[in-house]
Amino acid sequence: MNMNILICDDIYDEALELEDAIKASGFEGNIICFDNGKDALACILSGAKIGVCFLDILMPGMDGISLAEQMRRKGYWGYIIFLTASNDFAAQSYAVKAFSYLLKPPDSKEVAKVMRELENSLRAADNAGILVRTKLVSKFIFFRDISYIEVINHNIHYRLTNGDEIIENISISEIISRLRNESRFAQCHRSFVVNMGDIYQIQDNKAIMNNGKKIPISRYYADFTNRYIEYLLGEK
Repeated sequence: MNMNILICDDIYDEALELEDAIKASGFEGNIICFDNGKDALACILSGAKIGVCFLDILMPGMDGISLAEQMRRKGYWGYIIFLTASNDFAAQSYAVKAFSYLLKPPDSKEVAKVMRELENSLRAADNAGILVRTKLVSKFIFFRDISYIEVINHNIHYRLTNGDEIIENISISEIISRLRNESRFAQCHRSFVVNMGDIYQIQDNKAIMNNGKKIPISRYYADFTNRYIEYLLGEK
């Protein structure tokens, strides 16, 4: 497994111990450590490609639960694993869709187990998608690869996270019907449906996507921001 990992723990020795255990598990990639939630959040908001965050729950200032909530609200959708001295925070960890938690001090066998579970989760990645029929071919698109959908001249333009575009001649009502069971998608404008998992942040009545595209949020879809927060917190 190769991904960037963030560790946030105010106890320096325990952060180093966890880092050593992660490396001993066979992990290949970069590990960055912070001793406070403010700096860890700034790293996430900078756009750093962090696949998994290990967050100490009990920290001075911004605790791990508050940090995770802020990360989710700002659009971080990677894995979160809490570090805790007890399992009393299970309900809060579920609310922010935490992947797992580790008891402190970290045990190398438990760390290796969590890393294996992460690897298995990545292998069983979300494979749901939609069959798109263009003028020439039919193509299956994974939902996770769609950044947003735009209506232009009665055509549906699927804007993909890799920058590609696929055009289908169907109505916006039909595409909404086809996506009705996918909680990650929401309409924010009569011409736009966005993948909320690809939103970087919401600012000034615009959904800013990870690629920098600014999607307008119409006043006729005033519930969109609340739906986005509910999506991040796992309430739907």
